[in-house]
Amino acid sequence: MDSETVPTIQDLYKEIRNRTEIKEFIELKILTQIEATEERVKDVEIENRELRDRIERLERESKRKNIIIFGLDKEESDISSELVCVTLNSSLKIDLWGADIADVHPIDRNKNCPVKVELSTVSKKLQILSKGVELKGKNISISRDLTLQQKENLRILSEHLAIARKDPSVKSLITGDKLVIGSK
Repeated sequence: MDSETVPTIQDLYKEIRNRTEIKEFIELKILTQIEATEERVKDVEIENRELRDRIERLERESKRKNIIIFGLDKEESDISSELVCVTLNSSLKIDLWGADIADVHPIDRNKNCPVKVELSTVSKKLQILSKGVELKGKNISISRDLTLQQKENLRILSEHLAIARKDPSVKSLITGDKLVIGSK
């Protein structure tokens, strides 16, 4: 080997070692950034879950005094708190006054659309819902105003209730947000 090629090989070796060190440094930096990003994603997911829970609580609170009435068979412009009072008083045989109703909103613009009724107290809502069995066989029905999460939970519970009711010897029902099987 001549003297000129030896320094060239040494230079190449140094350059390769430098490149390896640079590569390792870049890999370490990228791994650090990936770990930081993963940690940030976890934090954002936790925050997102907390915000979703908070929104759900707020929606439940805002719907706490509401009911939905189906089958009023009136145009949107004809729906009023007086109509709701008269209909519920005659159908359920309760004392409902205009002051008991905070607001009435048709949910859709069609005739015979569901109507959202905001009541002044939760006790009035519970009184109306407890008398709802008297609407059996009539064209009107009443339900709670549910959030999307509550509707999804109710759908799942209803599927499980249908399975549980296949055994007629076991009494099964949905109470609130729970499926009760085998209660006496």
